[in-house]
Amino acid sequence: MNLKHLKAFVEVADTQHFGRAALNLKMTQSGLSQMIKALEKSLGTQLIVRTTRSVELTDIGQNFYENCQDLIQAHRLADERMANVLQGEQGTVRLGFVASAALGIIPKLSVAVTKQAPGISLVLDEVTTSKQISLIKEGNLDVGLLREVDQSPGLKIFPLVKEPLVLAVPGDHRLLEQKAVSISDLKKEAFVAYPSKQVSYLHNHILKLCDDAGFVPRVAQEAVQFATILGLVSSNVGIAIVPQSVASIQLKNVCFIDISGPEAFSNIFIARRRDAMASPAQKRFTEIALSTFKIS
Repeated sequence: MNLKHLKAFVEVADTQHFGRAALNLKMTQSGLSQMIKALEKSLGTQLIVRTTRSVELTDIGQNFYENCQDLIQAHRLADERMANVLQGEQGTVRLGFVASAALGIIPKLSVAVTKQAPGISLVLDEVTTSKQISLIKEGNLDVGLLREVDQSPGLKIFPLVKEPLVLAVPGDHRLLEQKAVSISDLKKEAFVAYPSKQVSYLHNHILKLCDDAGFVPRVAQEAVQFATILGLVSSNVGIAIVPQSVASIQLKNVCFIDISGPEAFSNIFIARRRDAMASPAQKRFTEIALSTFKIS
């Protein structure tokens, strides 16, 4: 018994005529008759009572007919699901992301995936850039949203968002008199900074901006989480350079100032394993992300 036999039996039951059923199935009537006999033999019971004028189902045949419809429908759905999987329209994507991406990128991206590929399920994990790279290469993450990393062996990495950097200062800070500041304006300031070992890429990027401006930042305190960084700024521990999306975190006694200069921005990239190792869903998700933010 196979799917072809089941479909042949259902066609005979639906048309109640071997000739019409054979025509619909594009086969000979004798071939169809032999197929039904083979099906009955494999089941060990009669399914159809055939006379010169009619075709009727036995009681067992009627029950088998109902089960056949369920089986054929299940097979059709399985084929559709597999086609969706192969086309990247269905599957699970384990997505790693840097903390600030949760404030703007993740919500917009989730909406886009729901609209364009509702069969893709996202499993989200907040992870630092360096850890994401390791997890993707190990196969424990599928896709990552990284900061300041545009290449890494074994990964395909695409630019996604170019985000301005802004300055977080206490509410009574002298620099609030200016609409925008330059990095060189911060030479004498105490910084709340990112740890080099945990947020290394953003740490190094900001360090380079300061170095290009002719100074090494004086670090008063280090913190990983943006809420903690802003809390320290609010407590007058120091100022902090943060991605613009972090300004959506509103804390008492914290204000944000634009930073001028062509280099005062941070790049977010999307990374996945190379084509041979990436699933269709991972590739489809990456396509949706790139089209959503339209970064070339």
